[in-house]
Amino acid sequence: MASSHRELLTGHPVARAADVDEAHDAVTRLYLPHRLEVLERDTALNMTLNAVRMGAVTVGYFRYGGAVRMVTADAGNYHVNVPVAGQCEQQCGSLEPVLASTNRTAAVFMPGYPADLRWQADSAQLCLMIDRHELEFELERQIGQPLAKPLQFTTAMDLSTAAAQSWLAVLELLEREIDRPGGIAHHPLAKARLQMLVIAGLLLAQPHNYSDLVSAPARPAAPRAVRRAVELMESEPSRPWSSGALAQEVAVSVRALQEGFRRSFGLPPMVYLREVRLNRVHDELLSAAPDDVTVSVVAGRWGFLHHGRFAEAYRRKFGCSPSATLRS
Repeated sequence: MASSHRELLTGHPVARAADVDEAHDAVTRLYLPHRLEVLERDTALNMTLNAVRMGAVTVGYFRYGGAVRMVTADAGNYHVNVPVAGQCEQQCGSLEPVLASTNRTAAVFMPGYPADLRWQADSAQLCLMIDRHELEFELERQIGQPLAKPLQFTTAMDLSTAAAQSWLAVLELLEREIDRPGGIAHHPLAKARLQMLVIAGLLLAQPHNYSDLVSAPARPAAPRAVRRAVELMESEPSRPWSSGALAQEVAVSVRALQEGFRRSFGLPPMVYLREVRLNRVHDELLSAAPDDVTVSVVAGRWGFLHHGRFAEAYRRKFGCSPSATLRS
């Protein structure tokens, strides 16, 4: 996240609490049962919680003005806490403690373990809760087989790695668009894409006990599976497709599908889908009246989350800007 601290998710306030019981109740309702203790006497709690739930992903901004300790019940889902100000010592069960600090280290928590968090005064975190079944299901789609044992992440996330930086960029996009009135995160297709980027990105960004399988070379999917995936994208391009969802539909692993597309078309399935969607945007802009729609609305309807990159891809494909097509 950004190095300068600003309050996040301001458009989705949940609680402003000076009272421990009020703060406890708000977090318990949204996340999980816990015990909250103020560590310094005569220090104001001043808890801020802004949060939103998007399907399988809950994302919240927490800030405590005073130093506090939070001890949770056994978690039912996966959690990731990304510091945006100060430090927080955090421990998942009896695993190695993590000193989470801004721009350096985040903390990852697994289901079935309690968490013990000691927040410094005036510290803040972006706290994600990811549905256990959805995350494990996505992992099964990536490796093409059922999980033989529970998914276990390394508890400390090094935020300086390229993979972690890419994942943080997804979180920044998510946070920005959630708070933008009428933004793409409010469109069902874009919302599903953002959620899947968070889930799949975590599996790629953070080491876990299936990382070797995720990164191992894969045999390419058979041509019939690739053809079926193409048919699905061509017939339903507005669906919130991901490589995992396509792989599930055609009964192959994500890596096999990607290798099959590389051999057949020289590009990944999601790039192929982008080309299909660019064609649909082009057709819609050609047939629309400029006073009836905007380019951003049409682009968002077809799953383009970043207007600048969309406009560049559109110009590269059609030789003109999307706004020029709409005016024509």
